[in-house]
Amino acid sequence: MTFPAEHVPDGAVFAPHHLTWGVLVVVFAAWIVSDNYPRREPLFAMAGAGLALFAFLFVWRFYPAAGAALALTGVTMTFAGILYPGGVWAAYPLRWRVLAFVGAVVALDDAVSHAFGVWTPVDAAWRAFLIPVIA
Repeated sequence: MTFPAEHVPDGAVFAPHHLTWGVLVVVFAAWIVSDNYPRREPLFAMAGAGLALFAFLFVWRFYPAAGAALALTGVTMTFAGILYPGGVWAAYPLRWRVLAFVGAVVALDDAVSHAFGVWTPVDAAWRAFLIPVIA
């Protein structure tokens, strides 16, 4: 097995990938809760989301191994920022933490699918239901 499995994810990184949509959901949830408490921002989750998005969109097609590794690292950072017990997300309403978690799961699904070439559930649903609608 080569890493990453796809030199350019689905042939176009700027196509509607669910990594992009998942990261945008994380950013949206973090943006909503970011003004709840002064000097307590979900920065680690945001930094991970930003790293994953930057690596996927701008690094992967030129340096596939580095782009895939950085995208996976960014999504892992996002999970760590969201799930860290007692972290800033613990003070925010649970619905925003769950939404950010779901976005991170969707992003991880696409990153794993393109990096390792394995079947993932969200990727299968994406191809079966959404692609025929938008194509």
